[in-house]
Amino acid sequence: MNYQAIRASLETPLLAAFSALVPAVPVYFDNITAAPPNTTTEYVRVNVTFGLTNDPTLTSSVDNARGAIIIRIFTEKGKGPARNQTLLTTAVDVLETLNNTGKTATGVFFRVGSLNGPTFSATEDAPLFMGRVDTSFTATVLT
Repeated sequence: MNYQAIRASLETPLLAAFSALVPAVPVYFDNITAAPPNTTTEYVRVNVTFGLTNDPTLTSSVDNARGAIIIRIFTEKGKGPARNQTLLTTAVDVLETLNNTGKTATGVFFRVGSLNGPTFSATEDAPLFMGRVDTSFTATVLT
């Protein structure tokens, strides 16, 4: 199983999309230190979890995986949801682009399921406003 190739097929376009914004928005992936506690700077946190792998009901290939993607957007609290929603749209655009990309002979064929969210939260203690989308995914490493 090539978990890194599957992660890269999602993480690379997300990082590129948020880096292209003005100003660029930092993106933190699994096992990468997140923004410091009590920060007031906006950032994105992406978590990828793997569920079923090598499921014979997907195909006969041994390089198939199912899992979940959680994308959390953190923006300045007390300014309304507009900036958060703009950044969520960037994330959703990347996910939709992955779904619209054709299957090639090599690489990773990646598809996401129905999107849940966005949901929003702004607790009294947290210095940032959080928006979240999550979805399932299936991925096949092609050879």
